[in-house]
Amino acid sequence: MKNLLRHVFHIDHVIVAGLTIIIIELMVVVTINLDFLSPVVRVLKSFSMTDIYHKIQNSGDPTEVCSTITLVDITELTHRKDIAHVIREINEMKPSVLGIDIIFEGEKSDSVGDEMLAEACLDGNLSRTVFAYKLINYDESKHSYQNSLHSYFSMGQNIKEGFVNLVDNPEKSVRKYANILPSQDIQTYSFPFQISQLVTQKTNGDEVMHTINYKPIQFPVIKYNELGNYREYITDHIVLLGTTQEERDKFYTPIGQKSGMEILAYTILSMTEGSPIKHASPWIVILWALFAGYLTNLIDFFLTKRVQKRQSAMMVFVTQSELYDKVISFIVMVLITWISFELYVKCGYFVDTVLPLATIVLIEEGRLLYVGLLSVLKKKKLNNFVKKSIYANEIE
Repeated sequence: MKNLLRHVFHIDHVIVAGLTIIIIELMVVVTINLDFLSPVVRVLKSFSMTDIYHKIQNSGDPTEVCSTITLVDITELTHRKDIAHVIREINEMKPSVLGIDIIFEGEKSDSVGDEMLAEACLDGNLSRTVFAYKLINYDESKHSYQNSLHSYFSMGQNIKEGFVNLVDNPEKSVRKYANILPSQDIQTYSFPFQISQLVTQKTNGDEVMHTINYKPIQFPVIKYNELGNYREYITDHIVLLGTTQEERDKFYTPIGQKSGMEILAYTILSMTEGSPIKHASPWIVILWALFAGYLTNLIDFFLTKRVQKRQSAMMVFVTQSELYDKVISFIVMVLITWISFELYVKCGYFVDTVLPLATIVLIEEGRLLYVGLLSVLKKKKLNNFVKKSIYANEIE
């Protein structure tokens, strides 16, 4: 029993896992610094295990209907007087918060429609209304936006606004939403942030980027001309007014293509429910990778030793094949991925599994490197350390 515990908790398993992580990090450094490998770097940066987690969560049609957020679609409306009528109708039903996800750029030739729209917006409950605006002209040298685009009626008015910029690379899935962005040397707040602040009365701290929780849920979408039939989805609800069908307002997300307003809804929901995704620190990720490598090496060591004792020609052949290592790696990868998935879904805690999974796959390289180092130590007459190793018999 004592000998068994010695082999289970032997430092060699940790050293092998640690050497494997070092090999991986060296490979990453080489990949980043070689220009011809830059496409590989871009692909890796555009990948996240959260995409897979959300895909699993949303594999079927969501059965839960959101009870706090409703989307009102006005994609078909083109005249501002008609939009003004919809805004008045919504306000009459007394939503808890109205978010207007449309930017009305500059007054047009339809002065009557412009005036009706401005009156409808400004006559509503301004203390519970949030208007969208957009930050423009980003200056790389100053790391700040230099201008902003607002609706024509907002100038000089005491209204609450939030930017609707998506700062993620358009080639990637939208996984995060900025809470705060710099504009002309001041901090500006996002549209979802402003709405969630009205609902929760909390500022969500100083979190700059909010990881969106794409939980499996369905947001009620009501057409502008059917509001009267769905009053219960408007009264005391967060209502977002905008478009859901415009192609130019579609973005890729981990759960497929979604409209900008739907992304706002997911962001607001995770903020108001207090269920933001927390990211594990790099040290936690390294510890998780060490555990994954430790477990893989431990299983491989015991199975190999067990087979060797039995002297079964068939089993010896199996253990020497690549399939054997792949089966062990696959089993541990499934275990690590499942635990990480449960932490993400049940606890809202994301541990990046790229490094742990890479450690599992490349554990054999770490083991070979360690045996090679032991051979060097043996030649240097450091036999006391070598003799304590569980791989002492493998050294020439």
